[in-house]
Amino acid sequence: MVAKEYCCYTRPYSSIEGFQLAHTLYYSASVEEEGVVLAVRRQQGEECVTEQVICPVGDFGRLMSLMRYLCENGVGLGHWLDVLDDAGQVYWPCTAANGQQESGKPARFVAFAGFEGGNLVHNPELTQSV
Repeated sequence: MVAKEYCCYTRPYSSIEGFQLAHTLYYSASVEEEGVVLAVRRQQGEECVTEQVICPVGDFGRLMSLMRYLCENGVGLGHWLDVLDDAGQVYWPCTAANGQQESGKPARFVAFAGFEGGNLVHNPELTQSV
């Protein structure tokens, strides 16, 4: 079994009548063969929307810090790629399930690609809830 580096940050939001529905944002990074997979997922009730990219180059520690920054500042879907651009991070949209390359910002995904429970090691020191 090969262990992979992985981190996940969680940011819950409460329901505020007239302003927002309760939801949770998850920010994760995982080292895969192709590079580091970064994902931001929004869970609101039964709805789950995930955007993910692959960083072919980059230090996992730096990318982990970048994901923590996104979490602590509440950067959500539709804006987090702007932060990657501002940070000068090279990334590619993840390939769709049918093997076709996605263009522009990543499409909606339900599952986080590449995760198999048997080959992941979760380090609680790299996981944080805000």
